[in-house]
Amino acid sequence: MPFAREEIKMKQKITEIAEQLALLPIDEADSLDHFTNEYEEYSVFLKKEARSYERLSISRTHLLIDTHNNCILAYMSLVADSVQLTGNEKGFVKLGRIPFSTFPALKIGKLAVDSKAKMAYSGIGSMMIKLARGFAATMNDDGVACRFLTIDADVENNPDVTAFYTKNGFVPNERINNKRRLTISMRKDIFI
Repeated sequence: MPFAREEIKMKQKITEIAEQLALLPIDEADSLDHFTNEYEEYSVFLKKEARSYERLSISRTHLLIDTHNNCILAYMSLVADSVQLTGNEKGFVKLGRIPFSTFPALKIGKLAVDSKAKMAYSGIGSMMIKLARGFAATMNDDGVACRFLTIDADVENNPDVTAFYTKNGFVPNERINNKRRLTISMRKDIFI
């Protein structure tokens, strides 16, 4: 039986409400209690671990907030990283003449979208990646080299997550993924 037109709800593009969004450090959040994610690990991290990781300088967590209702739509935790490239990978990103194989990166340690926000909006995760890329570019502007964004795609919780990161310009890291892992290490060249 076909759905009536009014019963079909299309997700609104997150870019359509961009003017009412703010990216805030976790310390500026009023409350984290209402954030939920389909994978409990991500909700627990935000509510119980992220602030202590901040105090220990292990990661910095940033919240995407809808300023009209003060809801957390998504969050990402960023950490310093490096990525090892094989000779073929170095050639692909035009770094083949560089005499070392490890390059500076900014890692998206955690990226999660609130379950209700995921149902209402499309493009939140991709927007978060663009914001992370902005942090990496700012590092370069501020005098700290950063060439790549990295992510450990959580295939244990979501076997299809690599498709999302591939769509956003990430490629698997050959050297790291030779081992059996619960995550797939991926990178994105911020200059491509």
